[in-house]
Amino acid sequence: MPMGKASNKPEKSGNDNIDNTAATGTSPKISPVVRFVVLFMVLLILISIGFSQLFTRYHDKILWLMEGTAMISGAILSLFSDSVHYSGVYVSYKGFSVEIIDECTGLFEMLIYLAAVLSFSTTIRKKLLGIAMGLPAIFVFNLVRITILLVAGASSMELFNFMHLYLWQVTLIIMISTIWIGWLYLVVYRDSRKHKQE
Repeated sequence: MPMGKASNKPEKSGNDNIDNTAATGTSPKISPVVRFVVLFMVLLILISIGFSQLFTRYHDKILWLMEGTAMISGAILSLFSDSVHYSGVYVSYKGFSVEIIDECTGLFEMLIYLAAVLSFSTTIRKKLLGIAMGLPAIFVFNLVRITILLVAGASSMELFNFMHLYLWQVTLIIMISTIWIGWLYLVVYRDSRKHKQE
């Protein structure tokens, strides 16, 4: 019965790859998704802490941000009605009045979007384009949100509470995600495909 040729070549063990990695001084690559999630969560925590401290310690110095938001929202609504009054951080429409606080300025939403852009692995130029594209869009959307809430509040308090506590919270998340995904598609990935085709 014929026998196979014996071989003196040692079998490779699973530890050989580990030894080779250690010998070359390289480390396993971190997944881009994991890197993005970790960096985004870290930035989000820092932003949340900084946002809270900013409006707690320096409230008087950034009062102009709330007043400016109230003024612009009131001015927009004034284009469609004469029943609008705004002063300081207060805006009223047909007797229904709201106070513009820190959470109404849209700043926190802009910072969340900023963290998402900065966490994504791409060039500085593309990140700057994302910031320039996204922050104004979020600011304008927030003004539209306040305007619609004023109209809803003047019509029905129940409608105002529903839109303010539930509908717009979900809408803001969808809006931020949509702008971020739009930036990825229009700027990051499209530009990358153009370079590959060239």
